[in-house]
Amino acid sequence: MHATVAILTFHRPKQVRETVRLIHDQTAAAPPWCEVDVLVVDNDPAASGKEAIEALGLPAVRCVIEPVPGISAGRNRALDEVSASGGDLLLFIDDDGTPAPGWLERMLERWRETGAAAVAGWVDTRYRTRPSPWIRAGGFFERRRFADGAERPAAACGNLLLDLRQLGDLRFSTALGLSGGEDTLLTRTLVARGGRIVFARDAVVVDQVAPDRVTRRWVLARQLSHGNTAGLLDLHFGAGPLTRARVLAGGAGRVVVGLARAGWGAVTRDLRTDARGWRLAARGAGMALAGLGLSWNEYARTVRPLSRLVRAPRSLAPGSFHREEDTR
Repeated sequence: MHATVAILTFHRPKQVRETVRLIHDQTAAAPPWCEVDVLVVDNDPAASGKEAIEALGLPAVRCVIEPVPGISAGRNRALDEVSASGGDLLLFIDDDGTPAPGWLERMLERWRETGAAAVAGWVDTRYRTRPSPWIRAGGFFERRRFADGAERPAAACGNLLLDLRQLGDLRFSTALGLSGGEDTLLTRTLVARGGRIVFARDAVVVDQVAPDRVTRRWVLARQLSHGNTAGLLDLHFGAGPLTRARVLAGGAGRVVVGLARAGWGAVTRDLRTDARGWRLAARGAGMALAGLGLSWNEYARTVRPLSRLVRAPRSLAPGSFHREEDTR
């Protein structure tokens, strides 16, 4: 068997270099039945990431440039590169993720034990700077750790293995390349086609949260983005006016309930109620925007926040696109 660990990067040369080094160290301990290499997809046309990777001079590590903006273009480039080379398995990890000792071996062994179409590992959160009590009370960076071997309806690409034979012709939707949620759409579609996603509880990647992300503005914008993509995916899987009405009403309801909770938390000085109320309201706002036919492009390369709000794509169908429009 041949497996490739793929890392997407954009303007993070120091972080991706460290992640590559850690993963390369683990390839030596890979199971004897599997050969492993590392692929970095640099989404910077100026090749800032590629220069950092090549400076390491590590064997079985290569970097390609994907000039088309957007996370879907980068993920599809990784799929195309590995498929063209005859690879069997593709593992995704973020460029700022830190694989815990034994991560690679546990992901591969869990796939071999289960024969699943995908294996999702746990992403643990660590902070580079101490967050405020409000951020902690809101649980904005908490991720649930499921039972080992539990089947999941979808998964994110921060710690994910894909069996390319079972994946078939599925590709990441470029319509979600600037908004996010492309990994959830692909894995939900994979499950809808009969594939299984199993959870690997002890295959851990540590997410090192940057200091500029532990602010109220950033976490609420992220919740709005998550709610927006959740609404867009609901519309995709349940097309029709009733689904749109349900998404819109559900989002509006969350806004009302969330603001009421936040207000009560402020009056009673209950940080948890306050923060989680704002969290619910922001997520509901994103869902309501989806119901109104609007998309929040979190990954658009712009400094103007309102320019991230655009008309939602007409179709999210994966597998039919390999290039992405820059909607800056």
